[in-house]
Amino acid sequence: MADPLHSIAKQVFDQHGPRLSVSDIAARAGVSRSTVYQRLGSKADILRLFNPDDGAAPADIEDRIMAAVLKAALHSGVRAATIEAIARRAGVGPATIYRRYGDKDGLLRRFIARHAPVTGIRALPLGKGPVRAQLRALIGFLLTYMHDNRDIVRLIQNGSAEDRAYLRALREADQSTSRRIAAFFEAQQRAGTISAEIPAPLLAANLAGMLYAHTLFEPTAAAIDPQTSADAILRMFDAVIIEETP
Repeated sequence: MADPLHSIAKQVFDQHGPRLSVSDIAARAGVSRSTVYQRLGSKADILRLFNPDDGAAPADIEDRIMAAVLKAALHSGVRAATIEAIARRAGVGPATIYRRYGDKDGLLRRFIARHAPVTGIRALPLGKGPVRAQLRALIGFLLTYMHDNRDIVRLIQNGSAEDRAYLRALREADQSTSRRIAAFFEAQQRAGTISAEIPAPLLAANLAGMLYAHTLFEPTAAAIDPQTSADAILRMFDAVIIEETP
């Protein structure tokens, strides 16, 4: 027969996560702390009871958790998704998430850092060579990223205003893709290779709009591959704003 103290400890764990205490369990069960220690072990032992990582490698566990964050957010919204719901989808205990990320904000910061395209943008050869080639590399990378991560793009675009504000508040300043794109245009304008008639942030916004349209609008997104779309967007910028230096 299952130990009823185990069930009570699970209830306390579900309520408090890793912040539970042996005293909480003892009080809920109406027993002494020493009884809890004798039958369940220390706090660390109790947390391990409800933390089924099933022997998976740490990277595999994180992959599952990150996938579960996306699924839970798409299902119920970012703010409404709970640690418990995410843990169930990932097949881990809530304590695994609390131990790795601290709390929900920490979990979402990791999700943003892992999926933000800024790291890939930093690796591009921007600032080197003809401006047209730089812009083509930037557009091609972003379209490929958005094409491969449509669920994330949809989460950002279709989420509530509250969810978008919540994600923006968690995002580090250097993770902003729009700021990174605007910085590229500003640098080119200072170099005289792109017209300064249109402010750089507006150029970045216009580019973002084209990227979203080519990624999300059906049947366009399904019918045109990212590189073909990149060439089409580049030609629009080429015709309107690019000025190669003599």
